[in-house]
Amino acid sequence: MQYTIIKKCGQRGMMLLMLGLLAACAQKADALKLSAHQFSLAADKAITSLDDMRTAEFAAPVQSKDVQEAEFIANLNNFTGTLTASNIPVLINPDAITIDPDVNAKWQQDMANLRHQYQQFDAIFTDIGEDDLFGIGAIHKAGPILQKLRRQLAKLGQTLGTTPPVFMVRRDALVAAINKIHEDKSTPADTRTGQIKAWWQQWQQLQADEQQSYQTALQDFVIAGQLGAQLQNQIANYSKISTQSVLKDIEDGLTFVAENQGLGMKQLKHKADSVILQTLAGQSDMGPATTAK
Repeated sequence: MQYTIIKKCGQRGMMLLMLGLLAACAQKADALKLSAHQFSLAADKAITSLDDMRTAEFAAPVQSKDVQEAEFIANLNNFTGTLTASNIPVLINPDAITIDPDVNAKWQQDMANLRHQYQQFDAIFTDIGEDDLFGIGAIHKAGPILQKLRRQLAKLGQTLGTTPPVFMVRRDALVAAINKIHEDKSTPADTRTGQIKAWWQQWQQLQADEQQSYQTALQDFVIAGQLGAQLQNQIANYSKISTQSVLKDIEDGLTFVAENQGLGMKQLKHKADSVILQTLAGQSDMGPATTAK
């Protein structure tokens, strides 16, 4: 009888231990899901910044309605042809350019495909805990996929680093504007000086916008790179890390934004180069994973 009681107590203790182990594993799996989602969102943001940059490169200068109206009247007065549905937009905004619809459609499809890849990666983690006891199957599947996605981001970031954005349409419009001011010798000196000063402000704003677009994109790619390296470590060391260490990594990931925003352009560029090179070399810059205690 006493033996039976001891046996039952032992079985109950073992069951409690198993339940505790399962609960701990579920918590860690949920934490890893959050980490994967954090990376996927950062990757999507980096892709969006790349898309926004391309849009800005071909975007015409933003003008007020009054300026657009005055420019249309002036252009119409100088126009000698026949008005059509195709040339009226040019008279309204001669600086706007039309991108080949096929080229634009391909770009949009490429962006959609990129985003879909990271969404699919994120979806892998919904299977954790369902295919086997500890979700190891889903985690093992995710590791090689993450490596490919990180390399893809690194290559996109590398291209960004070698070709900073140039807002071509706005630049061309400003070059045309300063040439017009320069060639018009009949303008009174005071008026001419005012025109040049106004042009100078627009040119400075253009350069600031290009710089900000570039800096934002670099920051987004660095953050995605850091989070990707961190997640790769978590996946590789999943059996050894603790739930707390994963949650701490997620919290650290939130500080990456502030840290990178505090860097000057030279420092940010150096950091971007380092993250990209380490990723392409198959290295991680996050250091050894924290083991469970």
